[in-house]
Amino acid sequence: MPTDTPTVIVSGAGPTGLALASELSGAGVRCRVVEKRPRPSPWSRAFGLMPRTMELLDMRGQMEPYLEAGLPCSRPPLGDLRGHLDYHRLDTPFPYILIIPQSRTEELLEKAAVEEGAEIERGAEVTGVHQDPGSVRVEITGADGTTRTETADFLVGCDGVRSTVRQSVGIPFPGRDYHQSLMIVDAPLGRPPEPEVYARITRRGMVAAYPFGDGTFRLIILDRQKMNVPVEQPLTLDEASESVRGILGIDLEPYDPLWLSRFRSAQRHAPRYRQGRVLLAGDAAHTHIPSGGQGLQVGVQDAMNLGWKLVAELSGRAPDWLLDSYERERLPIAEATLRKTDMNFRFETSDSAPSRLARWLVMKGGRIGPLQTPVLKEFANFTLRYPPPPHTGPGGRAGGRVGKGPNSLVGTRIPDATLHGGGDRSRRLFELFRDRRFVLLDQTPGGRAAAAAGQGWGDRVRVTRAHAQGRTGLPEVLLARPDGYVAWAAGADGADGVRTALAHWCGAPQP
Repeated sequence: MPTDTPTVIVSGAGPTGLALASELSGAGVRCRVVEKRPRPSPWSRAFGLMPRTMELLDMRGQMEPYLEAGLPCSRPPLGDLRGHLDYHRLDTPFPYILIIPQSRTEELLEKAAVEEGAEIERGAEVTGVHQDPGSVRVEITGADGTTRTETADFLVGCDGVRSTVRQSVGIPFPGRDYHQSLMIVDAPLGRPPEPEVYARITRRGMVAAYPFGDGTFRLIILDRQKMNVPVEQPLTLDEASESVRGILGIDLEPYDPLWLSRFRSAQRHAPRYRQGRVLLAGDAAHTHIPSGGQGLQVGVQDAMNLGWKLVAELSGRAPDWLLDSYERERLPIAEATLRKTDMNFRFETSDSAPSRLARWLVMKGGRIGPLQTPVLKEFANFTLRYPPPPHTGPGGRAGGRVGKGPNSLVGTRIPDATLHGGGDRSRRLFELFRDRRFVLLDQTPGGRAAAAAGQGWGDRVRVTRAHAQGRTGLPEVLLARPDGYVAWAAGADGADGVRTALAHWCGAPQP
């Protein structure tokens, strides 16, 4: 039984909970993850990382083991055996989808969290929540069946669609279930497709194949003749093989399956992500159809958004609006994801004449390179934009007014860049985020912003005087949040406003 009381308790050791634990522990916050599964699941709902998720992991110096374990796919098929999306059209160090089983992703996230100091307690679950203005009391039932109560500053529910944490604080989870079921098969193939990352759409349905690099493939089968089969009915290898043959006209010959499953999706969304000292993230806050591979991405990005804000709140230096900005920023992202995945699922499953025509047009139009770029940016999570914070100073200076000029970047993703000058040992912009502080990049000739910032925020802000090579779109002065989004920006003539921006985002300076 654990002996030290954590500052933050995280319920759930899926990708969201583990990513959050790493963020908190890496910033010095005592964190315990409580997971009811006695051991990690060998099954993988998700099987890939998108470019922005990889960029965030890279900002923490964690990407190398993922690259060793995964398979980059820069040209995923459109489904007609001729067209592909080309991820090389994106400006990123990771112009591809990284195919990697969720089980392996969770293993690497857990390793990083434990190395940062987080504690993972398996075979235990949150069974009750009580809170007052200053703390939250969490009832935890352990593997031996005994129940204890721990008091923490915050509890974060990352415990999935049936979240006990969410139910304990009375947050509803409205939405609906879909009646259609799809099939998943993880198995080696006697006749692997060519290329190995494969997708084909026909009148009867769709088959997609993704190699895991160990001889095993993930097959996703959408068979319109069997979509009404109840998910409770066991899936057999013979049935899955017949569907593959019927859809493709060829036999991929799956054998010795590791996992056979039907799955049915739901679209549900909590109307709020915070109730006092209890917060929700990942599938506990929102769940949607896996079309586009966005579920794991949205959850990890929830964690990256929430982590630094909890750290600031616990340090006593957070602005009074900061922690509530987690919901303000992330809830619209989940709403948009639910809308898009719902439309995509209807598009994929409908057999109406207009839908068939639309699929044909999409596959044809998808071969046109310039038309791919906005689609790729959407899949990669590069189009995300957070609103400017409330209570900005005159003219929107503190938070950065959205409009023309440098502050039009506020809330957008920071791209990576090679740095020159300034004497900083880091040679890439993303490396500046490794210690989870704000980053102030000063590209002015005389370092006016760095000088104006002084030494009052050194524990919260990393100040770098350097030039970002080839990034003509970056303003001369840029303040970036610990999660890699623009907090404030200015030209050289506005560099003196940096102290106002720092106070607005990071609290008062130290004497």
